[in-house]
Amino acid sequence: MAINTEIEAVDDIFQEGKVVDGFLLGKEVHRGGMASLFSASKDGIDLPILLKIPRVGRDQPVESLIGFETELTILRSLKSPYVPKYLGSGNMATRPYIAMERVEGRPLEDYIKAGKVFTVDEVVRIGADLAQAVQSLHSQDAIHLDIKPENILIDDKGKLTLIDFGLSHHARYPDLLAEEMRKGIGSAPYISPEQIVGIRSDSRSDIFSIGVIMYELLTRELPFGNPQTMSGLKKRMWAEPFPPRAIRKEIPRWLQEVVLRCIEPRAADRYQSATQLRQVLRDPESVKITQRGERVEPPSFWDSLKKWLKAAGYEPSPSPRPSMGNQDAPLMIAAIDTRQSDEGLRELMQTTAKNLLQAYPESRLVCISTIASTPTYEGKHESETASGIVRGHLVQLMDWAKPLKLPPERISYHVLEALDPASRIVEFAKDNDASLILIGASHKLPNKVTPWRTSMTKIVEEAPCSVHIART
Repeated sequence: MAINTEIEAVDDIFQEGKVVDGFLLGKEVHRGGMASLFSASKDGIDLPILLKIPRVGRDQPVESLIGFETELTILRSLKSPYVPKYLGSGNMATRPYIAMERVEGRPLEDYIKAGKVFTVDEVVRIGADLAQAVQSLHSQDAIHLDIKPENILIDDKGKLTLIDFGLSHHARYPDLLAEEMRKGIGSAPYISPEQIVGIRSDSRSDIFSIGVIMYELLTRELPFGNPQTMSGLKKRMWAEPFPPRAIRKEIPRWLQEVVLRCIEPRAADRYQSATQLRQVLRDPESVKITQRGERVEPPSFWDSLKKWLKAAGYEPSPSPRPSMGNQDAPLMIAAIDTRQSDEGLRELMQTTAKNLLQAYPESRLVCISTIASTPTYEGKHESETASGIVRGHLVQLMDWAKPLKLPPERISYHVLEALDPASRIVEFAKDNDASLILIGASHKLPNKVTPWRTSMTKIVEEAPCSVHIART
């Protein structure tokens, strides 16, 4: 029996006013090189809808369909507030489309092209939000691999959304682009050195792209230009970009340190997870400034020559599984009760913290204490002022942490005001994507939330992460 190979043209199927699988197509809102986008509606779905249809057919590269299938596989597997919601899809062979939430916002690229001058604070916020969005992908074993201003939507409230997963990689699914030997390496200014040589499984490639974007927003220049040849692309394997502080004087040293570390040629020399990047952007005092942050002059000829020679033997760093990034560099919270003195419990918590930190050498520790409130009417002595009270608790936190001997970039201290300490600790853990909370259970003075429920019980029940209890 002959096989019917006739397939209806995609452009004939998807036209304004037609209904496809219950989706009523509206206007075509965008036509790109790889896909077209239509507005749509469907009974039972209250969200605004976009239908994405691949550009297939005559004179269209097969990568369009492979990239489309890649995006479909990955998008429907993701659950993230930084990604459009997946709403349905059609048969890849006959009616290829992806239905997704139509997200409000303008591409970051529009602001750049309009000549917007971003403040340092705006760049830090965008960088931290990008890192959080990327980590939400990495924690699900997905890597975007095409992070660029065109693929970042920002709405009127500053909320950020990542789009276009056609070049992405997922550890749990076949990499169609790699298997077809079509690397689809992405946009020249933003891709990492390891992507250039065909490595698609390193989550730190996204960190490189974030660094390039932050550099561009700060300086209005691209650190490695926009090369169009392979030799031009490979230049980032050895070339040191012009120091941002030499272009814009008000850029702080700590921020230059962070940006230049993100765009190191070897992935092993960058931040090892997006969580770690977000943490340093939110806590500048934790950044250890090296020669990266101090530089204000371009590298010398001899320095460039040495790096060029070293790049001749460039080998990509080993790629950890994307979701391992947060496990390799977890944020741990040690909740220390500085309102009471139980030396036995504090020593036990120190020992426990040491063991946990040894298990995760890249981890970072946040020591927190909660106090009811600072006084409205301050006394004459420093210890009776609001700042003095907070400082007193900070001293206790620092004294507790001294035996741990952590470098400053791996530890920070916070005193939080809260009438309900348990709720505040849980909220802090959620806001900072903590991996673990260490708390102490004292037989001397249990903190009661209600007559029948302790603070410890509430933290265990409501925490978004693991809770480790040290008991005396």
